[in-house]
Amino acid sequence: MGLKRRSRFAMAACLLGASAPDIDVFAPLLFPVQGIEFHRGPVHGVFAWPILAGAIVAILWLVDRWKPPGDNAIPFRPGSLFLVALAAVLTHPFLDWLTTYAIAIFAPLSWRWYSGDAVFIVDWVYWLLMIVGIAWSALRWRRRSAHPGRPAQIAGVLMLGYIAFNLGASMRLESATADVLRARGLEPTLVVASPPPFAFWKRTMLWRTSDRFGSGEFDPQRGLILDNASYPLNLRDPRLAAAAARDPRVRAFLVWSRMPLVVEQGGRAFLTDQRFYSTVRAIDVPALLRDRVRIRAFLVPLDKAPASS
Repeated sequence: MGLKRRSRFAMAACLLGASAPDIDVFAPLLFPVQGIEFHRGPVHGVFAWPILAGAIVAILWLVDRWKPPGDNAIPFRPGSLFLVALAAVLTHPFLDWLTTYAIAIFAPLSWRWYSGDAVFIVDWVYWLLMIVGIAWSALRWRRRSAHPGRPAQIAGVLMLGYIAFNLGASMRLESATADVLRARGLEPTLVVASPPPFAFWKRTMLWRTSDRFGSGEFDPQRGLILDNASYPLNLRDPRLAAAAARDPRVRAFLVWSRMPLVVEQGGRAFLTDQRFYSTVRAIDVPALLRDRVRIRAFLVPLDKAPASS
């Protein structure tokens, strides 16, 4: 899109900045933190953004001192490079916020999690737009065409339009779901419109009150349909309090989870999150995948496994 012309190493700054917040995945190796609690927390938050950008500029400044530029190289401009790195860093939490997984933007001062509920965690439309835009622009750069970054810029505008469409759709459906629930005499505390993996025009609707949860679906042909059935959250289950007192994984999960549940499978109690416990039963997910994921993903045991005979 043209940012690589702002300074020497601007392309490297874009690549490093776009990935930098995910260094928090290594935190459990160095510090006494749980990955599910720390990931998308302080290192993704607003206080870390300028620090990450400054660190990237410092690293690239050292590289510039170690490897001087050639005669025709773009000069090293630390101010411009900082802005490029900061813009790249910002793309990461923004795209993370768009998913249902959420991000703690103000951590560590606040552990409230925010999400746009607009796109699936790995979105095929993003990838298609980026691949076409980047490949086309790269070809134009090699051919020394006029305005070589134009395809990437167009792809960026289309991506913003796609994001706006999905944000608007999720907000509208969450509001409509809340209205339906209130008409049924239920006061929702949280409603999430969860996009399925492939069909971005559909949604799995998840809702909860102070003591129950339920779900529904939306697709353009059938409209919004909420299941009549609802189920207890079971958050007052004494096994949850006991497990939280002894198991740091349970405490970390409760910090991270926006929609915690206690469920039973195979005679054992598990802590899970409604967003991902329900996703494995969502529309457009193959049955084999649903069955495999339901056993393993986002299920934290609250009691000890039965002793083997």
